[in-house]
Amino acid sequence: MSERLSIAVCGGGRAGTAIAADLALMGHDVRLFELARLRTNVEGIRRKGGIDLTGDTQSGKTGFARLSSIGSDPEEAVENADMIMITAPAFGHQAFFEAILPFLVGGEKVVFNTGYWSSLRFSPLLTEAGLDEVVIAETNIMPYAAEKLGPVSTHILRKKREMKLAAFPGNRTGDTFSIFRKLYPQTKRVPNVLWTNFAAGNPPIHAPMTIPIAGKVFDGRKSFNFYSEASEPGARLVEACDEERLRVASRLGVESESEFDWFKKTYGYGGRNIAEALRKSEHAAMPTPVEFHNALLREDIGYFYVPLTAMADQVDEPATISRAVVEVIGALQGIDYWSTGLTLKQIGLEGLSPKQMVERVNRGQP
Repeated sequence: MSERLSIAVCGGGRAGTAIAADLALMGHDVRLFELARLRTNVEGIRRKGGIDLTGDTQSGKTGFARLSSIGSDPEEAVENADMIMITAPAFGHQAFFEAILPFLVGGEKVVFNTGYWSSLRFSPLLTEAGLDEVVIAETNIMPYAAEKLGPVSTHILRKKREMKLAAFPGNRTGDTFSIFRKLYPQTKRVPNVLWTNFAAGNPPIHAPMTIPIAGKVFDGRKSFNFYSEASEPGARLVEACDEERLRVASRLGVESESEFDWFKKTYGYGGRNIAEALRKSEHAAMPTPVEFHNALLREDIGYFYVPLTAMADQVDEPATISRAVVEVIGALQGIDYWSTGLTLKQIGLEGLSPKQMVERVNRGQP
């Protein structure tokens, strides 16, 4: 390793522990920060001083990864950090960002993995705090598919072969991308956060593929096998939603691949369609806790599908299938996503033309 970086990793779940451990095995100075109300998530790691990591690592190493600090002190975590990564689900982003905000001094680089419009959601807070020199960036996907095997053990099933990263505004991506790419060379710089949020990855797959097998998710089980249960009707529903996503993306100048092509490129999975690819994949052997899957649906519907449908209406490309997915998943979960989901007003894009939206995310101006 040519340069030792100081990285703050926010979140002690499967993603945060995988990232923290693998970066530590690369030789970086890693501080793991968890919210005080969730400190039990990292108590075992704190006592041991690090994480036992197995699987398909970016570092090429496995074993015990010693961390520089582990705890619930945000000031300790972010002080002089070269990069701050927030690894929580979208509905947990705000709690972490508000926890670290008082200790930012200007010039920090904060990366949300995965973004879900985080840069647009939280940039106003930086302006209010007089911290416009802080850069917020986001990726389209986590670096790994991982699971926690125990209080101090995490396993990486697969590392991602490609990720996309952009900052808000897009013309400030450069320095953050340079640092992130040192950690993950497979990262691709894209023009702006429209590209990260309309990218293939998690959102296009979970909700549509869930509907045909809803009984296995919502009938009181504790766990099921989402990927091995992938169905042909589910694949057709994914493709229908995908067509809508790609049409809206095109109206905004975003180039993106289909979900099926993304799985082939990112994981190397193939088949006649995405259902067959998932059933034959290594993911198929991975059990999916129902609580975790419900959280994925909350994230994808509230922070992807709801703003997608609103943006589709705004650019005159109605997304009727995606809107139906919101309705059906909401009914199954008992959640009114139209009331709770992310709005275009909240991300500063309401009422803008496609050209104005692109200008907004490129330069920070409406």
